[in-house]
Amino acid sequence: MFSGVVYAEQIDSVFCGILTSAFHLRRTHVDFQFELPHRTLSTEQQAVLDAVNRLIAILPDQPDPDAARRFGLLILEVAAVAPQTELAPAAGFSQERSVRVYKERVKEQGLAGLFDRPISGRPAVTTQTPVEQAFIQVVLAAVIEEHALPNDADLAERVNQVLRESQASEAGCVTASMVETLRLRWGIQRVPLQQALDAAATQTAEPGPVQLGRTQVGGAFVLAILLVETGWLKLAKLLPMAPGYAVTATQWLLTAIFSVIFGIQRAFHLDEVCDLGFALVTGRPRPLSHSTFQHILRAVPEQAAQTFYARSAKGEVKRLEPGPRRISVDGHNLPRYTHLVDLEKGKIGNTGRILKAEELVWAFDLDARLWLAMRAYHGTNKLSQALVEIVREILKHRGPSQDQVRLFFDKGGSCGHVFRDLLRFPSVRFYTFAKRTEENVAEWEQMPATDFEKKQFTFNKHADLPAEQRPAYRLADTDMTFNVWENHQIVNTVALRAIVLHDPQGQKPAERWPVALLTNDRTRDARALLNEQGDHWGQEFAHRIGRHDLDSDILPTGYVLKTTRDEQGELHREVEFDNTAFFLSAWLHCLVFNLMTLFAQALGGDYTKLWAGTLLRKFIRRPATLYLIGKELHVVFDPFPGQDELQPLLDKLNGKRVALPWLNHLVVQLSIAQGEPVYPLTEPEKRNRLFRDG
Repeated sequence: MFSGVVYAEQIDSVFCGILTSAFHLRRTHVDFQFELPHRTLSTEQQAVLDAVNRLIAILPDQPDPDAARRFGLLILEVAAVAPQTELAPAAGFSQERSVRVYKERVKEQGLAGLFDRPISGRPAVTTQTPVEQAFIQVVLAAVIEEHALPNDADLAERVNQVLRESQASEAGCVTASMVETLRLRWGIQRVPLQQALDAAATQTAEPGPVQLGRTQVGGAFVLAILLVETGWLKLAKLLPMAPGYAVTATQWLLTAIFSVIFGIQRAFHLDEVCDLGFALVTGRPRPLSHSTFQHILRAVPEQAAQTFYARSAKGEVKRLEPGPRRISVDGHNLPRYTHLVDLEKGKIGNTGRILKAEELVWAFDLDARLWLAMRAYHGTNKLSQALVEIVREILKHRGPSQDQVRLFFDKGGSCGHVFRDLLRFPSVRFYTFAKRTEENVAEWEQMPATDFEKKQFTFNKHADLPAEQRPAYRLADTDMTFNVWENHQIVNTVALRAIVLHDPQGQKPAERWPVALLTNDRTRDARALLNEQGDHWGQEFAHRIGRHDLDSDILPTGYVLKTTRDEQGELHREVEFDNTAFFLSAWLHCLVFNLMTLFAQALGGDYTKLWAGTLLRKFIRRPATLYLIGKELHVVFDPFPGQDELQPLLDKLNGKRVALPWLNHLVVQLSIAQGEPVYPLTEPEKRNRLFRDG
């Protein structure tokens, strides 16, 4: 018996050699993967399935993309990964007979038998209307009169007889094989009599309710239903699993998502999880071990992670309602406490310390409260590098829409080349702050008094303060010119609208010139723009929520330390930079944040304003009992304060009868235990026995 890894490598080498002569590689490849979600595979079988999927992914989609699917199907059938009845629908065939057809064609014609060729001559007999009508007539008559379906040879005889009586030209041409084709096309299956009797004799009543156990996070099943509706799980096939593990991509993705929901901060905490609910929402009888989870994460290829990100990010942008959007782009540093890795230092936002760090640049919709795009970097100060890329990506996902995209970002993106590139997008209006450099401060100090408005400016947030405590500023609505640098040379200039605030009483430049807002928006009122600019901090608040409530700052590093021993026995460490695990983990945290936003929107009303931490505490992390009743999984919450606020959503989701594809398509039904008090110690007898001395 080969190990899973060796088995997969042998399959790759053998079949890649065979296919080289039959398929010519091109730029576009077959977009199909075999999935067997209802079958538990051994390590060797999973290795074969993964190898076949990897082979299909590199095959061209020309001239006949279905040929690759048929070839993979035959490999899986020969390797006994699954029976024909399961392989046929997995390959997109409506009849398992198709497996036998292509198997015979390959035996006779070799690999050429995988390709369909134009059929010459007249149309097939089975497609002729008189033949189909005669077949249906014969079948109905047999069932009504004989209460059984004769064999295909007898049916063929009767069909030919009906055709002769009607003097049809196809009379005498219908064979038993043609009858089988017609029967399967119409979905008429023949069950042998003895098999039917045996099935009837052994058929038992529907099993009664079974209590599976308890979970401390019953609300995870509410999120599981919403997760099915997002469509993210359909993208799991884009993440290939490391060979040698009997783990599907769906199970790994579910583990990554629900680890955040269950408050599992680090991968090695997975080994300590004993919650049945966590096992079920991740599609496994028991949770993954931390070593398996991390090994699979580190083995995901960079291109696969980028493809998963691109498809899922496009879905998040498409989720936005039409019309103008307000999007904030900003970078956040994650400290890395290492002496061995050479990383650029930067300021850590929550501590103010200057440390080695890696940076994530995120795009956040301020109104929908959704993360839309992301970039990951080694080092810091990468906002100017990522900004235009992210804007271009979002515009691409939005399609031909000409609705305005109003872009807010910090001083880190305030550069001439960024301004130049953003001005090339007609639908983009951007808002940022000018850097308080010596040159800019000197320019502002030279502004004549006539540039300032007579009416002083006060922020709306300060309007309720007493007059003596209310800050007031001089406001100038003017223009500023910025140089565009390339290769240490000025290649162009950019003119922008500048809304400058001045406090004559200030001593330091930051006090005298607190705000200089730069924008290409020349239509909106200057005072309205200054008051709106504070909304940009909504992204900072969302990042804070992610860090404290969803542990979005606990991410794997973008590098790996590899230790080797030389001939003298000395240990040496080498740094291998690879952003894939860092990038993919960060984006999955963004999707979890978006999932919590969708949950808030599903609750509706004032709950749409609640952030993830509040929702987790009030509704999600609530104990529940799990029952298996027929083909339904019942989640019964223990009574809790505020349960009536969740009941309308539970009723709505129950009405949808959503099935979880990773749990044998069980339909989830949600309820709250009735007749039990929220606070059970209200009876005097219990209280006296427990607290009488107090």
